[in-house]
Amino acid sequence: ESSRKDVHAEAIREKIEEEISDILIFAIEFANIAEIDIAAAIESKMQKNALKYPVEKAKGSSAKYTEL
Repeated sequence: ESSRKDVHAEAIREKIEEEISDILIFAIEFANIAEIDIAAAIESKMQKNALKYPVEKAKGSSAKYTEL
């Protein structure tokens, strides 16, 4: 709960935004070089996650998918 409040603190928020931007720039550039369709990759991963973490079992749980 504390970390959720921290991300709204102006001093920390700018640093977080810069770090996220750096990560996204690197990831997008890597995807472009590797000719990865980002939208398709995200869709595929979301489908896999839905199978691994069914809502009725995973909601509110931090258990690893093999423990659900």
